[in-house]
Amino acid sequence: MVKHKTSLLLLSFLIIVIASCKKNNITPLLKGKSLVLSSFEEQKVTADNVFSLKLFKNLSGANTSNANLFVSPLSVSFALGMTSNGANGQTLDAIRNTLNFAGLTQQQVNNYYNNLITNLPLLNPNTTLKIANSIWYRQGFDVLPQFLKTNTDNFHAQVQALDFNSQSSVNTINNWVNDNTNGKIQTIIDAIDKQVVMYLVNAIYFKSSWNQKFDPAKTQPKPFYKSDGSQVTTSFMTGTNDYNYYAEGGLNIFELPYSDRKFSMVIIMPTDGTPLKDVIAGLDSVKWQNLTQKLVPLNSEISLPKFKFSYSVTLNNALTNLGMGIAFTDQADFSLISTSGNLQISEVKHKAFVEIDESGTTAAAVTLVGIVPTDVIIPQTVAINHPFIFAIREMSSGLIIFMGTVNDPTK
Repeated sequence: MVKHKTSLLLLSFLIIVIASCKKNNITPLLKGKSLVLSSFEEQKVTADNVFSLKLFKNLSGANTSNANLFVSPLSVSFALGMTSNGANGQTLDAIRNTLNFAGLTQQQVNNYYNNLITNLPLLNPNTTLKIANSIWYRQGFDVLPQFLKTNTDNFHAQVQALDFNSQSSVNTINNWVNDNTNGKIQTIIDAIDKQVVMYLVNAIYFKSSWNQKFDPAKTQPKPFYKSDGSQVTTSFMTGTNDYNYYAEGGLNIFELPYSDRKFSMVIIMPTDGTPLKDVIAGLDSVKWQNLTQKLVPLNSEISLPKFKFSYSVTLNNALTNLGMGIAFTDQADFSLISTSGNLQISEVKHKAFVEIDESGTTAAAVTLVGIVPTDVIIPQTVAINHPFIFAIREMSSGLIIFMGTVNDPTK
């Protein structure tokens, strides 16, 4: 392996994808439930992957400090999907274009999210996948009943009016976040701004074991080579496992399956000195599909670093760059939320957590969308021992749920 010589971006790129069997060379075991998608829902999976990679690329480009990065694009998509049910006119168009809803009716989009919430957690009894949504609004704020009904029916959203002037409301929202991420993300807000009238929140929790677990007795300290030429020592898990592999253009691609091959982790590691930022810049949905379609079964010894970290980011700039800027301005139209109208998004806040060890992977993410009146001023024998891209995916259709970057497994 050639050590990276340029500034390190260690990509912890955690994606849960629902990938169709015909698009991959692994045949999933027939345990648990299979995810059934209509033709338009398969189209939406492709669209979600396009959004995931665009969002991830935008955040990576802004990550000038080369810090570890980890997000759940699917969590962002859920939260904005709920929000879109209150949007109208150019604002709705901007959200739909950013999330790649084009070609689908709003009801088809809602049906898609309903399918995921209902069936994605049932695919494997040995995998815990929780998807939860909630809407919290200020007592006395006039919310249109149809907006709430659409989101409770399709997103299974918990809806509650709260006294936003009371600290107990902060505790209520944070307790909901803590409960629905199994304690991995304990808070999403510290206080409620006096202008905020509504929060729309999504939480996702994932926990699964490797299809072939690593023996903790074989875990040993080994060097990890950073892109600036330096190295750190960290704990590497090692085992002779069945996995999928492909190499192309200085990239090594690995796919490690989770229990019963319903989900997997995909890892992309450059070995020719190419900085991760350059790899990410050239990674789009077509490239991603091309690489993952060429994976072939392999059995050999593989070493993977253990790591655990949290990440948080405000997504206003990224979503504006992707075409949703109008939703953050006084030109926004969220007239389907309230008859009072004159609403805009104040912030889209995201937090995520990931832990990878000998047993498997635990990941969680929360996305919060804040709504305020528009007159508010809003501030804006292979060793995986080099920077690598990694992705967790369900092995039956193609949907990205988590994405991230890791620059240093010891951080």
